[in-house]
Amino acid sequence: MQIRAYMVAVDGVEHEAIRNAAKAFMQGKVKREDNRFAPSCAEFADRCRDEANMIAAQRRPKIEPPAREKPSSPPVAPWKMKLFIKASKGDEQAQQKLREIGVWK
Repeated sequence: MQIRAYMVAVDGVEHEAIRNAAKAFMQGKVKREDNRFAPSCAEFADRCRDEANMIAAQRRPKIEPPAREKPSSPPVAPWKMKLFIKASKGDEQAQQKLREIGVWK
């Protein structure tokens, strides 16, 4: 009669999890107040669900961060960026300096 109560308590839990839980109880790996008696149905079902969650976590695919792409061109130096901004606003001196370094037409 007792085995039926255990079967009802673990209904829907996958067999591998039930086997792992039973093995853990038989090997004394589950911390309990008194190991002289069999676990209650609820205690056994809790351990089975814990095992099922651990199995599911192990089977879950690992999420890897996307590969970081290298920039296609090096970043523009801050002094050059300031010259570009001034030149785009019509500053003749900034345009001349950019022509000298070959980046302004």
